[in-house]
Amino acid sequence: MARNSKKPYRRARLVVFLGLLALLFLLSTGSRGFVQQIRLQQQKRQLEREIVALKQTIEALEAERQKLYDPAEIERIAREKYGMAKKNEKILRVVPMEED
Repeated sequence: MARNSKKPYRRARLVVFLGLLALLFLLSTGSRGFVQQIRLQQQKRQLEREIVALKQTIEALEAERQKLYDPAEIERIAREKYGMAKKNEKILRVVPMEED
């Protein structure tokens, strides 16, 4: 009789073990599983880093835009980029020598 009394406990343990295994499988897969949650957290951190970088770019561009209202900055750009000069000024261009 001692042998027969252990069988129901074995079955119960097996059922509980298989139930826990099935639950673990269901929790670890799918759209709300552990693996997906980890991937989403990594993606969130990456997007947050991109947002910070883009905000810095926006600040730099805004500072550059504000400079364009300064007449001295407009004159500097006109001289350097477009080779413009004031009245009675001569522009001298330095051309590098060709190597033989």
